[in-house]
Amino acid sequence: MNKLLFALPAAMLLAAPAIGSEANTLNEKQQAKLDQHLEVRTAGEPTSCIGRNDQRNMTVVSDDILIFSSSRHAKTIYVNKPYGGCRDASRNILSYSRPTSQLCRGEPITLVDNTIGMSVGSCAFGEFVPYTKNAD
Repeated sequence: MNKLLFALPAAMLLAAPAIGSEANTLNEKQQAKLDQHLEVRTAGEPTSCIGRNDQRNMTVVSDDILIFSSSRHAKTIYVNKPYGGCRDASRNILSYSRPTSQLCRGEPITLVDNTIGMSVGSCAFGEFVPYTKNAD
């Protein structure tokens, strides 16, 4: 009997929609920033993890979009949409640890306040979508 009581809430949680799963719109500045990064690039199949070299530069476009690359002019960049967004990502320091050389979907991101240096929230990485420069 007790097993059923614990199983029912878990099943209800799995069936519930993700909090903040609705797509948030970007303001003009954010959209321009995203367009600038994605121009002349084509999206590839999402991947669960990216390697150490592709983690060198992180750009926060909005609370819902992070971009990773190996350099400013990398051939391939990775767009990540944290699950449920990452509230106030653009106003805080994003801190994450890498237990391996890869950065993977589901790993936590801690938001640290710039002024006081304390944790003010967290979120988790989503899938990484590669965008590769088109051949000229």
